Amino acid sequence: MKKIVSVVLLVVFMMVAIVGCEKQPAADGDKANKEIKIHVGVVEPISGAQAALGQAEYDGIQMAIEMINEKGGVMGKYPITFDFADSQSDPATGASEAERLITSKGVPVIMGSYSSAIAASISEVAERNKVVLWEMSGAADDLLQKGYSWTFRNEANASAWGAESVEFIMGNDAQIQEKLGKSAKDLVVAIVHEDGPYGTAVADGNAATAKKYGLNVAVNEAYSSKSVDLSSVIMKVKAANPDVLLLTSYVNDGIMFNRQAKELGFKVPIMITHSGGHSVQAFVDGVGADANYMLTVDPVPCNPNKDGFSEEYAAIFDEFVKRWTDKFGVPPYHHVEYRQFAQTMLFFNEIVPAAIEASGEFTAQSVADAIRAADVPAENSLCGFGAKFSTPEEPWVDPWLGNKHTGQNFKARAFINQYFDGTLVTVWPENLAKEEAVLFLPASHPLSANK
Repeated sequence: MKKIVSVVLLVVFMMVAIVGCEKQPAADGDKANKEIKIHVGVVEPISGAQAALGQAEYDGIQMAIEMINEKGGVMGKYPITFDFADSQSDPATGASEAERLITSKGVPVIMGSYSSAIAASISEVAERNKVVLWEMSGAADDLLQKGYSWTFRNEANASAWGAESVEFIMGNDAQIQEKLGKSAKDLVVAIVHEDGPYGTAVADGNAATAKKYGLNVAVNEAYSSKSVDLSSVIMKVKAANPDVLLLTSYVNDGIMFNRQAKELGFKVPIMITHSGGHSVQAFVDGVGADANYMLTVDPVPCNPNKDGFSEEYAAIFDEFVKRWTDKFGVPPYHHVEYRQFAQTMLFFNEIVPAAIEASGEFTAQSVADAIRAADVPAENSLCGFGAKFSTPEEPWVDPWLGNKHTGQNFKARAFINQYFDGTLVTVWPENLAKEEAVLFLPASHPLSANK
């Protein structure tokens, strides 16, 4: 009998011990020894209407990952792998491909995704599946106005781009008075933009900031980027005889506007474009020397003065320029390739290490927590600004339109770049400027009203 009791007691003791062990939290050493796999999904349009720009963005992402992996991966010891999906320039396809990457490939993070419309569709998938969308190019303001918890945007929202061009004009009042004999606040402004969410948001930023300074906006005209004829828009702007044209286009319509404006004899003293189709090699290829002296507002400083970067990131920039130029025959001085390279570096060099150090793992939750806690100084980013993100509890309210944005890097800003001899160079702000800005189109430019 005693033997039976002893056996029973031994069994009970062992069961309690096993249950007790199962309830013990993992030790720090266990976390340190846990295998960490860095695997993400990348969605970009490499076919369809946006293929040229989507391919440039994808190439920028791939090159950043390649450079990091050559040094052992994240933190020098965690190689990065990824699955790619082509959105085919279609929001519905982008959403379905994002869903596939999440459900069949198990990715905790999606990176991409070029257009604002595609980004919006993917953000809904990310929110439903509780997966991070590290959005690097969808700039439309309304992307982050739904209060979603899993979408984060590092670059400035599109209305900030529109605000920047007007602020730049107002900051050159002395030049304007000398050249045009009037104050900056007395300028006549024309706003022309494609009518999608991106172009509309930029134009809203233009208009709101112009109103703030009391500028006369004589024309605010929207058009479809799929238009095959912009002559009626151009003639309307020509009739207003503006001092400043603020133009937001994609590639094909940007090239068409330039060609038809010349044919119709449209001329203007100051012309500022807003990224999109003007800050890309395809635009330069399409208009040739007409690109020279065009100002573009971009989410990154293209071909900047490296003094604004830390020594480490200045070296990374030099290596990127060399590799890209060797591979593609042209330097990476446009926003599409540079923005994706810079933000991929930021994500894997600053955000992911913080996630791993805090949690011992790479998951959607650990990455989201690291993004919300991030406070990256400007010198540790090739983007030209630091990183600190708004949260559902503390959304960021933009100062141009007064809208609330969740998941926005509110340290982000826009930059002024300008073409010289076909090469885009940063001209504003001063700490990243490589050349001095030429505000007025030279008399030799076919669209110039200056003598």
